[in-house]
Amino acid sequence: MEIANKTILITGGTSGIGLAMVKQLSPHNMVLVIARSLEKTATLFQCHKNIHCYYCDLRSSTDITDCVKQIVTDHPNISILINNAGIQYTPRFIDADFTIKSIKEEIQVNLHAPLILGAILINHWQQKNNKATIVNISSALAIFPKTTAAVYCATKAALHNFSRALSYQLESTDISVCEAILPLVDTPMTNGRQGKKISADMAAKEIILGICKQKKLIYVGKTKWIPFLARITPALIANILKKY
Repeated sequence: MEIANKTILITGGTSGIGLAMVKQLSPHNMVLVIARSLEKTATLFQCHKNIHCYYCDLRSSTDITDCVKQIVTDHPNISILINNAGIQYTPRFIDADFTIKSIKEEIQVNLHAPLILGAILINHWQQKNNKATIVNISSALAIFPKTTAAVYCATKAALHNFSRALSYQLESTDISVCEAILPLVDTPMTNGRQGKKISADMAAKEIILGICKQKKLIYVGKTKWIPFLARITPALIANILKKY
């Protein structure tokens, strides 16, 4: 599948991997960016005629519903959803700076939002008989969690299983689901963390290539080794990612 002349919705498109994907896809596609800061999007994308920005707080179900209704009205030919937005809090449950509020926020942004976005757009695509693709951006931590960011790991594990189950539900339709499994990427979320990181541009490039090849699972960077290592020495990879 060639990604050209498509209308693509990307969440988390103002920084990191999302911004890299917007830049790489916008020259040949119409890209719709969901963001909480329209001021920031105006600064980033003011000279790009192929990029349209919509305000939406992904922590709010009402915001998501209203935003997507407006998007499908403005752009009924939307055919790709990339659920890229994510937040991660690293305090452990036993740490003094851990807050209950952070649990709800991570679940809402990392899991709840992709599910609602997918549900609304699937309904739109079925009504229009459109061929479409949902791309869920996940992580190696969905398979082997680390010690910190337990809620983040849990949301990615849930998104991982949701992606597979949703693909089963859509087998008889023209809507496909794929999931990108990411390694440690150099983004604002990982700022200050130790470990070898790949660039956001490289991660975006590999994700887009995987979508073009219609892969159900897109292993980015070093995560390509996960299926092999998970079979041969699962304890070793679990111990490595425990300290991620």
